[in-house]
Amino acid sequence: MSQNSTVPFDATEVQILRTFIALIILSLAQFGCNEAGADGTDSNCTVCDDRGSNVGGSSAGGGLDGGVGSSRGGASSGAGAEGGGGTSTDGASVPCCDTPVLGDNRNTSPPPPPVDEGVRAFPGAEGFGALATGGRGGRVIKVTTLAASGPGSLQDALNQTGARIIVFEVSGVIESDLVEIPNGDVTIAGQTAPGGGITIAGRLYAAYDFDVGNMIIRHLRIRPDFSGSGEDGDRYDAIQFSRNRTVIFDHVSVAFGVDETVDLYSAEDVTFQWSTITMSATSGHSEGSHHNRGLINGPDGRRVSIHHTLFAHHFNRSPAIANGPAEIRNNVVYNFDIGFVHHNPASGAFNFVGNYFRSGDDGRSIPFYFDDENGSPVSGLSYYLSDNYIDVPGAQCDGVVSNPWAECDYDLFADVSLRATSEFDFSGDGQYFAPIRTQASADAYDLVLDNAGAFPRDNVTLTAISQVRDRDGTWGAYIPSNLMLGLASGVPPEDSDDDGIPDAWEDSAGLDAADPSDNLTMMPSGYSAIEQYINELADEFTSTL
Repeated sequence: MSQNSTVPFDATEVQILRTFIALIILSLAQFGCNEAGADGTDSNCTVCDDRGSNVGGSSAGGGLDGGVGSSRGGASSGAGAEGGGGTSTDGASVPCCDTPVLGDNRNTSPPPPPVDEGVRAFPGAEGFGALATGGRGGRVIKVTTLAASGPGSLQDALNQTGARIIVFEVSGVIESDLVEIPNGDVTIAGQTAPGGGITIAGRLYAAYDFDVGNMIIRHLRIRPDFSGSGEDGDRYDAIQFSRNRTVIFDHVSVAFGVDETVDLYSAEDVTFQWSTITMSATSGHSEGSHHNRGLINGPDGRRVSIHHTLFAHHFNRSPAIANGPAEIRNNVVYNFDIGFVHHNPASGAFNFVGNYFRSGDDGRSIPFYFDDENGSPVSGLSYYLSDNYIDVPGAQCDGVVSNPWAECDYDLFADVSLRATSEFDFSGDGQYFAPIRTQASADAYDLVLDNAGAFPRDNVTLTAISQVRDRDGTWGAYIPSNLMLGLASGVPPEDSDDDGIPDAWEDSAGLDAADPSDNLTMMPSGYSAIEQYINELADEFTSTL
């Protein structure tokens, strides 16, 4: 930061002063925690959080997302982390007895305490979950086997506590009916798997507890196969994070769920971005067919962002979000009966911008169904719609639609008084929110089909995308016998000190390939070395974003 002549301190003096003040506050807070009791708690709240994830850091560089990138396992390059022009440094975030923490189990609680706004979960993280820290500052745990459990397994890494970043030295299919996350503060970096990536042939669930939050999940494929019947199928969602807070899913590919494919029912501060949600099952539910659904966030959830995601071959709930504030932007919805739908009591503000609806061979292809279930206008409920593209030949409205109340006549809407005429600004509605870069709906169509989902893409994702482009395919879970068809296993790069970063990358970055502790070295990007390495791997898959 250049010196400003109106300020009596130079940059170094300002930094020293900020650090000094932060240390004083931290010392006072720690003293208060110690006074509260030997375990660092009082009767009202959880304090003295030892996750260490909210420590201030630097954000430097030019332009949105900075611009890191190089060859996989090769040299690192440091541009700024999220939002350029100069450097900002925040002091340590101080846990105290009066501040709600991640484990607050009351759904009526205010948003979680702020984190360092200079460093997002990763470059390109956007929406209400963008500032999740995951396993930042914690241990690196390697997955070395595709076994469902036991030492070296993904489940074993998830069972551990404390902040942790999970990387993969294997690729292939993890055959496990249920992979469960019992403890939060975790980053699952599927992009680190060599060769063909990671497929979970089963479900991915998080414990039903707001204490289990702060998660970053990237580049995983989730492919359950339900062969049972009755009520067991009613709970066979592919992904279920129903009561969790501060989560970002990025480039995940989900298919074959029964009922919902993705269940975020009571979740808060969540982003689901650049992903594919496809081919939900038409059988297995106790109520029969038409439970092939996309994604739901129910009446107890809030602060949800769904953007740049493909929904293909679902009856409805593509997506279904009950409460605002919510952002639904630049999604592609294909072969549906009803797309964006409410059939839960609804409230809050919604931005519904730049989405693309394309009809297939099944269903009525109704893009909007604003049903508040109350029979009359709901106080505090409002929808802003703009530039949503309807690609339904022969439909009553076609092309760009911004006001469906006037431009369409589906007779399925809540009262027109719920229509907002200007876009909502959600920047003050959640401490984890980051704005979503939004393209015109016509441009979003190709952008999503070219870049969404886990990479490398498997045959399931490639088939779904081909069907969208060709207007082909029907509802149902068409599960291939080989989930890794066309994908090689690969060999991990050499990592002499076992710190999760290949030797070649460490050498190029000026680190010591024999020092296992330097993976936490802070880089010019504002991320630690291990974070910058895994971020670069992900960036290489979708370098156009």
